[in-house]
Parts: sequence; structure tokens; C-alpha cells
Amino acid sequence: MANKKILKVGLDSAAPFPMHSNYNSKIFEGFEVDLLQAIATYLNLNIQYEVSLWSNILEKLFKGELDTICSAVTVTPSRQHILEFSNPYLYFRLCAIVADNVFLTNLQDFKNKTIGVREATEAEKYVRTQFPSNTIVFAATNKELYRKLQAGKIDLLVDDSPIAGGFLQKNKNLRIGMFLPNTDSAYAIAMKKGDKQLKLQFNEALTFLRENGTYQKLYKKWFEEIQF
Repeated sequence: MANKKILKVGLDSAAPFPMHSNYNSKIFEGFEVDLLQAIATYLNLNIQYEVSLWSNILEKLFKGELDTICSAVTVTPSRQHILEFSNPYLYFRLCAIVADNVFLTNLQDFKNKTIGVREATEAEKYVRTQFPSNTIVFAATNKELYRKLQAGKIDLLVDDSPIAGGFLQKNKNLRIGMFLPNTDSAYAIAMKKGDKQLKLQFNEALTFLRENGTYQKLYKKWFEEIQF
């Protein structure tokens, strides 16, 4: 029997749970882990993960050292110029997370507030654009970002709603203050620009997993208690 082809997949070392946990922890799990395993099974591939900072995995993809990145990658027009994307596998919004005694009703409530955000994310771009006069505090990882909020070093943070949901399950004294207007977004699997064959295969697999109910089971498993 012929050996299965290896699919080399890049992962962000910041580990945006529940999309995926830390690859080097005792338990490596998450929605993307299960989804990618189902895709690999359908396409008869073996997965080989490579974990690094976002900028490094992007560079490796450009060089052809990786086949895909499946790590909470938001589809944007600028990224579509340099990357090939599968069909989206998750739709979400940006949200503002606050302590449970803080209330937000609209963007005016952000005035004079110190906002935390993870650097090099779409959330960072949004905050810089919408709140140029606010004090912005940056964090390298999601974990660090939420720690800053817990410690009172920031008034609120802006994050992707699925990842925020994962942290809120562990931090009951935090909550979603509000979903941010006009931030409808999607995650998809990123590939090297021009890799149309792999893109077609992934889209075929995603369609199959939706049609046979696997996708819905995984969605329920990981997101049943998370608000989008």
C-alpha cells in the first residue's frame, strides 16, 4: 500500500483556543484540529504540523515549506492578494470584552478607555482605525491580553468572538460588552497563491463534511456555549 502524502500545516504558536490549543501541551485539541483531521481523512493525507509565530509560518508558506495554514486566519482583501483561501469554515464578529460590572452600549462608550489588542491581527487594525485617540496596549498572545484585563491594566479588549468565547468559559468575571458593528469576518484555510488544485480539494472536502453532518457535529462540540 502506498504511503499517504504528507500535508504540512502551519500553526500560530499563540494557540487561539477553541480553534486549537497549544500544540506542545499535553492535550492538543480544538475545532480546527478536528476539522483538519476530517479533511485529511477524506483526502487520504497525513498531517504534519509546524508551530511558529504568524510572520514565520506565513514566510514558510510563501517559500513552499508549508502547504497550508489552519490557525484562525481571517480572510481579508489584502490577504487574498497574496494567499489562496479555501471556502470559509467559520463566520464571526469582533467583540469587546469587559469586566462583568462594565457596560457598553455603543462606540461612544469607548471614549478615554484603554483598549487591549493582540498585535498583528485584524482586531488591531480595527482598533487603530476606529479609536485613533485612545491608548492602545498590545499583547503578543491572547493569554497575555486577557491577563492584562484581569489585572486592570486595560479597560477592555477587542478580539475575535470565537476566541473570546474560549477565554470567557475559563474567566467567569469577564463578558462580552458588545459585538462591534460592521466586523463580519470569516476564517478559512490559507494556501500559497496559485495553489488552485489544493484549494479545490479542500473545498470538496469541506462540502462533503457539511453534507454528511460531520461539520455540524464539530461545530456543536466546540461552540455550543459560545456567542458569535
